[in-house]
Amino acid sequence: MAVRVVVVGMGPRGQDWLREIQSGSGYEVTACVDIEPALLNQVCQRGLSPDKCFTDLKAALDQNNCAAVIVATSPGDHFGPCELALSRGLAVMVEKPFTLRLSDAVKLVSLAERTGAPLLVAQNFRYLRSFRTARRLVSEGVLGRVGMVVCQYYRVPHSMAAGLAALDNSVLWGMGIHHLDALRYILNKRVTGVLAESFTVPWGKLPRGGSIQLLLSFEDETRALYSATYESSGHEFFERGQEFYLRLVGERATLHVFQRWLVLCETGKLPRLVRRGPRKISEERILLDQLERAVNDGEVPPSSGRDNLQTMATMEACLLSTTERVWVNPQELLNDEQ
Repeated sequence: MAVRVVVVGMGPRGQDWLREIQSGSGYEVTACVDIEPALLNQVCQRGLSPDKCFTDLKAALDQNNCAAVIVATSPGDHFGPCELALSRGLAVMVEKPFTLRLSDAVKLVSLAERTGAPLLVAQNFRYLRSFRTARRLVSEGVLGRVGMVVCQYYRVPHSMAAGLAALDNSVLWGMGIHHLDALRYILNKRVTGVLAESFTVPWGKLPRGGSIQLLLSFEDETRALYSATYESSGHEFFERGQEFYLRLVGERATLHVFQRWLVLCETGKLPRLVRRGPRKISEERILLDQLERAVNDGEVPPSSGRDNLQTMATMEACLLSTTERVWVNPQELLNDEQ
């Protein structure tokens, strides 16, 4: 039976979800919601009937029978739609960031567990083929114990959603959250310490935090260095202005991830390319399949809200550390909230 779903927020990500749903099976879109009539008009051009377009989520839910809600509103507006849907016992998948505050994320997870409603966070980067391959190599012990990680992301100045561009620490909320979640996923370890500095380069035009540098400690004495910027320059014609590099230093081998290429350097052996395998389905479809199984079969999704509390606690630790200039343990923050 198709899962009847309402999509809230018809900006770029909301329309991505709509396209993904319409191109596959397992779902039926019963309504779309946005406060901007122009965006709803775009949805109608994609074949959705005007009577299924709403400017208010409550009205959409009152007038349509559905089992799930996908929340793709701007980052600061996730809590309200999630709370409304979960309070009605509806399954929810919310775009990253889950919320902008750990306390709000904890409230939503508690509400979901009280009502028995599935709750997923759409951290789709962890399902990129390069990161899934890295996770497999780590879990199979090919690298041995991982002691050090270096992760770097550079992007030239670019147009972005107004809600993100207006935030302090935009690179942390826009891209850092993806990478921090992916590192958790690859290593399968909790973050136990964060020391962060966020800043904007002297010529930058973004609010404070267009760039960030982090020191991270994980369980079992793994250390990481992470840096990211939306203020890089001189590579706008390379990979659409984006550069990414990840290095995992293990006891037996080092793994390099550069853009979409993986190079494994095992002790005593020549470096070799590691194949990522075919991309049979999109990362969004992986998440939609998790949501479908949660609704129809009661399966606990790997990308659950409770799992994402670890990412949200790490984000909160980053923000506190940039302000207080001290090491912050995300686990202590999470314990204080629960």
